[in-house]
Amino acid sequence: MKHLSTIFFFALALSGMGQNMNLRINEIIASNQAGQMDDFFEYDDWVEIYNPPGSGITNLAGYYISDDPDSLDKWMIPADDAGVTTVLPNNFIVFWIDDDYGNANPQGADHNAGFTLSTDGETFLLTAPDGVTIIDSVTYPVMAPDISWGRTCDGCDSWQYFNNVTFDDNNVEIQNTDFLFINEVQTNNVSTYDDPQHEFEQWFEIYNPNTHQVNLANYYISINGDVQQWQVPATSPYRTVIPAGGFTLIWCDNDVADDVNHAPFTLPTDGGMITITGPDGTSAVDSYTYGNIPTDHSYGRQTDGSATSIEFNTPTPTVSNSLIIIEPQNILINEILTANQTDTLDNLGELEDWIELYNPNNVDINVGGYYMSDDPLVRNKWKIPTDFPDSVIVPAHGWLLFWADADEQQGVRHAGFRLSNNGEYLSLVGQDGFTLADELEWGYIAPDTSLGRITDGSETWFLFVGTTPEYSNNAGTINVLESQMTSMTVYPNPAHDIIRFNEMINVQVMNIAGQLVLSASQATQLDLSELENGMYVLRDDHGRIARILKQ
Repeated sequence: MKHLSTIFFFALALSGMGQNMNLRINEIIASNQAGQMDDFFEYDDWVEIYNPPGSGITNLAGYYISDDPDSLDKWMIPADDAGVTTVLPNNFIVFWIDDDYGNANPQGADHNAGFTLSTDGETFLLTAPDGVTIIDSVTYPVMAPDISWGRTCDGCDSWQYFNNVTFDDNNVEIQNTDFLFINEVQTNNVSTYDDPQHEFEQWFEIYNPNTHQVNLANYYISINGDVQQWQVPATSPYRTVIPAGGFTLIWCDNDVADDVNHAPFTLPTDGGMITITGPDGTSAVDSYTYGNIPTDHSYGRQTDGSATSIEFNTPTPTVSNSLIIIEPQNILINEILTANQTDTLDNLGELEDWIELYNPNNVDINVGGYYMSDDPLVRNKWKIPTDFPDSVIVPAHGWLLFWADADEQQGVRHAGFRLSNNGEYLSLVGQDGFTLADELEWGYIAPDTSLGRITDGSETWFLFVGTTPEYSNNAGTINVLESQMTSMTVYPNPAHDIIRFNEMINVQVMNIAGQLVLSASQATQLDLSELENGMYVLRDDHGRIARILKQ
């Protein structure tokens, strides 16, 4: 038997010497949080490859996988174990995209070295042993936790999201009807809570009481009418997945172009009934009746999912109706780096994105239990751990750095998400998981360029090519192009008393806390003699800015 087994695996190894051009990338999961574990009991990302009928037994040893079209030979599947790198015809093979093969304790030939998958979407490629011939590739979209992106049928051309992930099996979508509650409604939202487009729109909240996540995609929602009035699109599970015990909002603004969670109707302000029906179009999920609700108040279940409803003076969209509001301390997002290529190493010697917080107060502040998020509709996405309080104290008038690397196992200051340099959102939220301490939005930021307040805590933001992690922004080097576009001529600098301009301007002077300390109209010079020594920012009515040092 041992002799036969050796012959079998030798045959498998020989079978991989050719190039099987029929192999197909079949299914991908880029956010495996509670789905299929690998042999080491880890929830890692994975890619399934399908070998169609009639293609022959294929050993993928020597083939390449990559997430970079400019580096097709990024990782070669090793020839260590033909038993885990060989796929039979009309069968599947799974590779764990976990960066674990080349570690000190490698996890095997089906665990890749060198990269993991991005939840923001990217291109995955399978390349032949020659390192240049692309056998198959797929560009997948933004991924939600435990939702896969796969071919509609094994090996076919069309792709879709799968709620029931089909690890190492045929791609077939099955979506059950789950238990959900309409939990809270707001019909007159003037200043309570704005959507990602910064519009104060009507909304209602859905609560998932289950111990598993529910994807609201394909469910039906109606207002006072046909139960199949509107079907929630299945094109963006990032917006429609409701975590276990969690909440999501449906914006009722008649603006479906905004996102998949924006309904093509508005809510009657004098009262009405909201109905949710299952994906089959007939199974009743929940109905909720509301009346006339005062401006900036909401109406909802007294406790999440309960039969009793009350009016809320302080609405609680996306969080529990039992929430106790806790006002956060005055802590600010001060500087961020969204593409760290050569800038600063973390505690493990890795180049990761980072977030700097600043404490403008006279006392130290422990931010353990606060939250950070890169999603404006999920403010409690990542909770700053409280296990090691000394590590999460922002000193008085000082700074603290957090690593946005989606690798919480590396320390209490490693956030559970990454930042995008193509434009994104960041919030710092108090211990109630809802009340904002600070928030920030940005567009494209070049690698190794940070976005920071021009002086610590001020309201004006600049791009810095000389970053200042855990140091004062007052010493940062402003991006050259931005400086050329927005600077004004001020001399001398540093200055003692009088500064001069090369033209007549209206000017404001702010201290490092962003407070206005001096202003002048139609001025060609300015007397700073009454100001304390230190760094100041000048801004004119054309938006031009200069930073000066008074000595």
